[in-house]
Amino acid sequence: MRRTAACLLCCLGAVTAQDRTFRSQAKVVQVPVIVTGKDGQNINDLTVGDFRVLDNGVPQTVAMDDFISGLAPISLAIAIQTSGTSKLALAKIRQVGGMIQPLVTGTKGQAAVVTFDREITWLQDFTRESAKVSAAVKSLKAGPAAGARMFDTIAEVADRMQQRPGRRVLLLISEARDDGSKTKFQDAMEAVEREGIEVFGAHYSSYAMSWISKPEDFPEQGELNEMFFAQLARLGTTNHVKALALATGGSDFPFLREHGIEDAIQKLGVEVHSQYILSFPQRGDAAGLHQIEVQVPNRPELRIRSRRVYWAD
Repeated sequence: MRRTAACLLCCLGAVTAQDRTFRSQAKVVQVPVIVTGKDGQNINDLTVGDFRVLDNGVPQTVAMDDFISGLAPISLAIAIQTSGTSKLALAKIRQVGGMIQPLVTGTKGQAAVVTFDREITWLQDFTRESAKVSAAVKSLKAGPAAGARMFDTIAEVADRMQQRPGRRVLLLISEARDDGSKTKFQDAMEAVEREGIEVFGAHYSSYAMSWISKPEDFPEQGELNEMFFAQLARLGTTNHVKALALATGGSDFPFLREHGIEDAIQKLGVEVHSQYILSFPQRGDAAGLHQIEVQVPNRPELRIRSRRVYWAD
């Protein structure tokens, strides 16, 4: 994200002055924020003084951290569905492994790769080495035809993220819905909310993808039938990926073709580097769920997307 030198100095000054105050607090609530105009273009010229943040309706003293300055490294968990019905998608996903870490985490962030079908497998723990992340993605193989334990995977990611510093991001590359988890949707949602994890999705329809795939990637007839009937069963049900992204301030980027997943990764990279990172001290007198509201009072025409809640201990 490009900003004027004066604006950038203003942002950094705000971090320096207010961060000293925040360090005396037990915990800080971090709120990544995307601001766009009516045309959908990012608004990049705001300063900390333009924002108003409410915690359960109470205005907060806010600092702003600029990601470009390197003050907020990203921990990125890449969770990829590998059930047999994902065979066509995996042929495309394997080609983009080398893009993810450079575009999203940068040199100071770390990424991990976890897969899920009937089982959950951590192919690569958090690392700064892009080659290891790329190798893990290239090694993806389709598992059993049925099963996509999305919610169980999200719960594991949230647990592993507990001690991660900086910003926490989960990228789900999967179909839109869970299949077979013991964890319930609301529990998965609460897990990412408690850990302050932004959820981004790159979701697809396995059956729709079968119409535009290469012959060598095409599944057997039995697998294709499973895709079809699974898709029918899911019509009219909740898009879990989109719901998680909406609640945590992230985005969902549907795709079908290889260039579609490339576009999704590029959009994710642009978005996480275009966010304003606001923070405020967690209120120590009110445990439980807190509602967050972010405003730009002097520019009501702007559209704001951010996480909606946090959990206080």
